[in-house]
Amino acid sequence: MSFSNKSRKAILATAAIAIFGSGIALTEATAAGYYVDDNARTANFPNWDRLNIRKWPASHSTKVAQVRRGKTVYVERCIIKSGSDWCKIRKGWKYGWVNGRFLRSGPHTFSSPHPWY
Repeated sequence: MSFSNKSRKAILATAAIAIFGSGIALTEATAAGYYVDDNARTANFPNWDRLNIRKWPASHSTKVAQVRRGKTVYVERCIIKSGSDWCKIRKGWKYGWVNGRFLRSGPHTFSSPHPWY
């Protein structure tokens, strides 16, 4: 079975609309959230343990790196997903998502209750 270039483009466009238009692929990246653009310290877990940095904002997502407690990380933004905040962070070459309850900025964590959700 062969398709013309015009048919191939139509098939690809239809597939893109089906995937991206449905919101399936965009769910993680477009959830309600807020920009932080500031530093925070890793906290609220045992000193011997490491904070897992995940590919996507979910506890079942692939682990891409780890960071020790008390280290400074750059927080780009946070999203509110299933009642908890997930923050996109960067530590050197390591980047990904962590649960906001493990980040501290001054006396506050990034897991405050959100009455509008």
